[in-house]
Amino acid sequence: MQGSIFTAFSDMVIEKMGMEQWNELLEKTQPVSQGIYTKGEQYEDSELVNMVVELSEKTGVAAEKLIEAFGIYLFDQLYAASPVDVSSIDNLRDFLLAIDQVIHVEVKRLHPKAYLPKFEYEQGENNDLIMYYSSKRKLCHASIGLIHGAAKKFNQGIAIDHPQCMHQGAECCKLIVHFKD
Repeated sequence: MQGSIFTAFSDMVIEKMGMEQWNELLEKTQPVSQGIYTKGEQYEDSELVNMVVELSEKTGVAAEKLIEAFGIYLFDQLYAASPVDVSSIDNLRDFLLAIDQVIHVEVKRLHPKAYLPKFEYEQGENNDLIMYYSSKRKLCHASIGLIHGAAKKFNQGIAIDHPQCMHQGAECCKLIVHFKD
């Protein structure tokens, strides 16, 4: 997993819970990297998973909710660091549609070793956007958080249904984004 994800995660834990909690998390999970992350490097997915599991046990908050909260937190950092000028996109729907075919294409060009999730899209009923998420990492809850973070950026009220999930054996996750007026 890209180091920028780990640096954002450590920033969030330190900002929300303090440096002492971050150090305790590193001590309990003993990551191979020793918690020394740089944005351009790759690290084992298990390091992040182990930290989320530990935080979940400590806080009593479900791991899925912690990952979703991280996705919301992560959005602003990813948006600011986008290798594509996305400032001309002025609405959430167009931004979401640009993720797979514009933003991820450029990220892959710049970081050929990066493993990115795949999104496919479908127009739903009542102006809904259906996003099909697939990834070996199964971080669908991070994607939900990222979509909520994007909705906040574009000042768009939304609700998301998640009727099909890879964690329940589906080949991909189905995320239905309901746009509110």
